[in-house]
Amino acid sequence: MEELKIEYEFTLKDFETMENIEHSYFLNENITTAQEVQKWYIKNNLTCIGVKNDNNEVIASINILPIEKGVFYDIYENKMNEADLKYNQIEEYRNNNSYYIYLSSISIDKKYRNNYKVITTLLKGSINLFNTLIKRNIKIEKVMADACTMHGEKICKKLLKMNFITNTSHDSKIYCKAGEVFINEIKKLACKYGK
Repeated sequence: MEELKIEYEFTLKDFETMENIEHSYFLNENITTAQEVQKWYIKNNLTCIGVKNDNNEVIASINILPIEKGVFYDIYENKMNEADLKYNQIEEYRNNNSYYIYLSSISIDKKYRNNYKVITTLLKGSINLFNTLIKRNIKIEKVMADACTMHGEKICKKLLKMNFITNTSHDSKIYCKAGEVFINEIKKLACKYGK
């Protein structure tokens, strides 16, 4: 059985691999370039989680982005999409502060798309990140996700128990959950899937 590893440290090459995986899910105009995503990561290195295979290649990733409240609601209200996000709209975490979180670009390489172990490994990585935020007394006001596939919708609805908000102009669906309720769901998932 292939060994999988949760990864939190990335090179530009890793971000380019993530961008290539995204091209199998999203329209080109909805994809942020690897260079821009790397800028977000340099500003706040708690924005990306990846799963690597035996060959040390990224096969799955998610961006967990703390963004300005106004930008959050622009996405929520379908006034902008992820590809319009810029470096200065990503926030840096500070202990004891509160943030609006955007879960973006949940992507799994097509060869691993239905691989339960990849999905649960990515989930464990996300749980670990949220636990890090909780330990730093960081409050999450709201969490939003933009799902463009049936798999993405299932993750939002069934796994994360998020509420459907609206259809977007770029053929996806916005889901959202109050931060405190979302964190409670994450704690339940942590018990179910282990650390």
